[in-house]
Amino acid sequence: GSKGFVGHHICKSYFKNKYNLITDNPTDKQRKDITKIEYFENFDDKIDVIIHLAAKISINDSLIDPYETYYKNILGTLNVLEFAKRKNITNVIFLSTYVYGEPQYLPIDENHPINPHSPYNKSKIIAESLCKDYSEIFGLNIVILRPFYLYGYNRKKNTLIKSVLDQIDTNGIIKLSNEKTSRDFLYISDFIELLNNILNKFPSGCNIYNVGSGTSYTITEISRKIAKLLNKKIQICYDKSIRNQDINEMVADITKITKEFDWKPKIDIDQGLTLTIKKNKEEKENNN
Repeated sequence: GSKGFVGHHICKSYFKNKYNLITDNPTDKQRKDITKIEYFENFDDKIDVIIHLAAKISINDSLIDPYETYYKNILGTLNVLEFAKRKNITNVIFLSTYVYGEPQYLPIDENHPINPHSPYNKSKIIAESLCKDYSEIFGLNIVILRPFYLYGYNRKKNTLIKSVLDQIDTNGIIKLSNEKTSRDFLYISDFIELLNNILNKFPSGCNIYNVGSGTSYTITEISRKIAKLLNKKIQICYDKSIRNQDINEMVADITKITKEFDWKPKIDIDQGLTLTIKKNKEEKENNN
């Protein structure tokens, strides 16, 4: 998953100097399909840990074509785990997602009942079950991370912050799904720092952790913060049909992960948005 949002930032971070990163060869299309077990035959390197990021991640796409999401996310994860077993790679980090549905209480800890609300979220739960099986039966050490909302510079237009930036540039009219929808935003560099801490203190067995900042903001607040940082006037309108199955509120209880890995977020929402806007501007100027 080195070409996705998280993988891209990992490869651009200090990880590239601290660790020997083994990623896909971008010129070799055959190596990119993790649903083919033959894909893994290309890796002859000595590998100490796998960070499994590759997945179909769009909730909307999973509702339109659930087969593709289930197929790639479940079979892909199964192949990663089988590869780890065959090559005696004992440590695996699996990037899951938010799986709790509409919360019964806040903040949400790892003991909260799961209620995945789309084929995408359900595919991640099934993949988590495979991780647990491979840990219990074959002795793999697996860290399952459930990020609530990771953000930072992202080229994809269908992400919230990129969409808001593009709409401000277009006409200042911002369309959102719901006035009160809130998310727990964690800046990407804090997430990478967390990965580093996990690699330095990898736990045994299969362990699940919620990942977030522990604070939530409405998407309306985020839009207004972005507009303020850009010194732009905006008009916000709401259309529930944009994401009619959206969860209203998400706040992560990060007590478990902060204690076990001596980690806590350093970048607050205003700093993170400022960094994201700056990078977005730089990329835009470079492309002109």
